Amino acid sequence: MGEPLSAGCEPGDGGAPGGDTVRVTSHSRYYTLVGIAERPSGMSANPPYLLIPDAGTFTRIDGTFTDGGYQYAGVPQGTYYLRTGSNYILTDSRHVELGSEEIGRSDVVHTSVTMSPLQLDLTNLAPWVTYGSQAVQPSRLEFLSRQVAVMGEVFFDEDPVDGQTSMSTTQAWAWNLANTFPIFEAAKGDSMYVNQLGAVDAGTLPDGGALTHLTVVRSLELTPFDFTPDGVTPLPLGGVMQPVPTRELSVEWRLSEFLAPARQLHPSAVSGRPLLFVDAAPHRPEDGWVSYSSGLLNLQLPAGAAYTFTRRLAYGDPFPSSWARIATADYSMSYRNVVPDGSGQTFAMSFRALRIHDRLDDLVAAPIVPRITPPRGLTIDGLDANVQRQVGAASPVIAWLPPDVGTPTGYNVALYRLENNGGYYLARYQTTLRVPGSTTQVRLPPGTLLPGSIYFVLVTALDVTGHDPKHRPFQSLAGLPQSSAQAASSLFTTP
Repeated sequence: MGEPLSAGCEPGDGGAPGGDTVRVTSHSRYYTLVGIAERPSGMSANPPYLLIPDAGTFTRIDGTFTDGGYQYAGVPQGTYYLRTGSNYILTDSRHVELGSEEIGRSDVVHTSVTMSPLQLDLTNLAPWVTYGSQAVQPSRLEFLSRQVAVMGEVFFDEDPVDGQTSMSTTQAWAWNLANTFPIFEAAKGDSMYVNQLGAVDAGTLPDGGALTHLTVVRSLELTPFDFTPDGVTPLPLGGVMQPVPTRELSVEWRLSEFLAPARQLHPSAVSGRPLLFVDAAPHRPEDGWVSYSSGLLNLQLPAGAAYTFTRRLAYGDPFPSSWARIATADYSMSYRNVVPDGSGQTFAMSFRALRIHDRLDDLVAAPIVPRITPPRGLTIDGLDANVQRQVGAASPVIAWLPPDVGTPTGYNVALYRLENNGGYYLARYQTTLRVPGSTTQVRLPPGTLLPGSIYFVLVTALDVTGHDPKHRPFQSLAGLPQSSAQAASSLFTTP
């Protein structure tokens, strides 16, 4: 077909960098209020190793720790697999940096706590709307810090009541989606925003139905505080919530141009909802990198919408002008496949089949249309991956063709295993193979597939500004603009 092959699919494939030594390092880069700080991050708890492909087999090479990284000797020229955590990196680089990007202080100390009880004492809330009480999205509370890696939503043991404008309770929890909770230090300026999101009018749909979207309606920036999360002591969040400034955006979203390629996820794909988000991110926009962010606008359109959506939308924005405003346009699809175990069950899972992520001003400057479409012609060992079958090879080759639209900077090939949980199947993530955009097939390493199991493969085409999957596979993943599109195999079994 003329498409480039990855190592292990054909002998002798890959580049030819000089020398037989590979060096692997890991440094965390911290984006602070005053600049970027960097420090080494440990790999000793789970040292990376290399797999050298040779005509369908693999030779493992373990490294020696030296000078803050791992060094591997006797690595032949060409492409190899670098295993780190649950990932395989396909690269021919003689130096690979596995570090990540973080928000906040480089000297932050993290606890092991991901959920913390709260002591909420908030007044001057906008009248609370509970789930199902009105034909609008319910109110919610979110929190975000620009000093340390904290971002998430508040969950209640007992829901607030309709119309409530204040709350004083310990029956609430904070779940940090950015990391485990850090130790907050007032002397270093550690603080948080607390935002209330509520539904506002967004006009009508083409069928005449009402449309609303969520946005920030009240906000509070806490004064710096000391707190050591332990999972037991409530984190105090209190004060007078304030109205927020309102901004507007104008959007033209050509949904019909998203729907057809989104359905290329799989022949069984069922249309999901188009989603438009606007977020604020506490990073330095000129660095071209975005981490976790806080929601400013959340718009959900009806499933299967295929019209051109044009609208002027208002949203609340309490954050400093120096923060980045990021917009995301998603068209989701639901994947449905009969489980090949004789039970007759249908397994379903939702995916963001097509996605665009860009600075707000850049995304809405022109009509929103797909920038990349899904990989095509997905196969497993040369046979159509959309047909259920048993895969007997221990290291099958996953192959695909490039998208019709867009030029990928890389692909992620993710493997999921179905597990029976009390009569219902759940998809458990297993591993991801991260490959350059010039690669259109990859061989699964031995031991990846377990006997007597059910799997599917999800191939994501990525177009990310500054993406460098060979040298900086993780640090280069969050550049802007970026787009992605997905294709999934049918379920397959192993003997």
